[in-house]
Amino acid sequence: MLTRRLAGLLLRAAVRRWPAQLRAELTREWAAELHVLARQGRRWPMLRFAASLAAGRAAAPLVDRTVLHRQLRRTAGVLLLAPPACVVVVALTGLAMGLGYGVLATRVAWATDAQLPIWTGLTAGLAVLLALAVTRAARHTVRVGALPTTLGVLLPIGATAIVVLALFATRGEGGALDLVPETLLWLALLAPALWAAGRLARRGRTRLAWLVGLLGALVAADAAVVLAVVSAIPAVPVEPVVDGLPADAVDRVSAPLWLLNCLADSSLGLPRPTDWELFLITDRVLVEPLFYLACTPYAVAYTVAVARPGPAVVPAAVPSVA
Repeated sequence: MLTRRLAGLLLRAAVRRWPAQLRAELTREWAAELHVLARQGRRWPMLRFAASLAAGRAAAPLVDRTVLHRQLRRTAGVLLLAPPACVVVVALTGLAMGLGYGVLATRVAWATDAQLPIWTGLTAGLAVLLALAVTRAARHTVRVGALPTTLGVLLPIGATAIVVLALFATRGEGGALDLVPETLLWLALLAPALWAAGRLARRGRTRLAWLVGLLGALVAADAAVVLAVVSAIPAVPVEPVVDGLPADAVDRVSAPLWLLNCLADSSLGLPRPTDWELFLITDRVLVEPLFYLACTPYAVAYTVAVARPGPAVVPAAVPSVA
């Protein structure tokens, strides 16, 4: 019994020297060999076998290089193509909303009020479909730690945003450069949310990872919208009302809800923001919340999917120790 326990300790020490993807398979194989030796009463050969495993070095390379290269290409493809796909989603849904408004405007009186909700709903639907596709692809991508995964997700998003803003700036859109601070704030706050989601998913707490990731993304997007509005529109009161017209100002009391106000084009039944304040907010922040909405599902989905334990990688050759 003592030799069996000692052999088990040596076996566990040997398994820890190998990559996590191979540990389960090697444990089953080596434990079966120890069991056979123990049943035959060959205690010293059993100890020698376990000791040789513990003292031996893990063979390398373990994974076929073609498989690794294919995973790298798939990873790069997913992370680099998803952000431009989010831009396409916002553009296509905006076009669809415009066509839908053209049809509704001739039939119903509430067509104008439905524009932003329709745009938001279409964007959310396509964003979920993109997230599902990314989740399937993530099963065959390279699995790394939470921090590299977070950077791998956010850097292409930031690069895509910079390219889009630069294109607008070169076309004479002076306000495009004003979007840089809020974009940087959004990415900076989204980073810890994705990192925490990845850490939780790696520990097997998938539901909590989704909750933390989505709530963190919501806070990040809301903070970016608040920064954009606060930096562009003064607070009330700024000056007396002139000729009975409301001042071009927004009360800060409703700031935590500005993201939802923009997506729903509504004050959500609350006294603030008023209709005029809502017009000022959506006039300043219109497309950005939709871009945040398009990116959030796929960013969280990829982070959680790639952090969850994946299928064991088949080794090119598993050494047998005699």
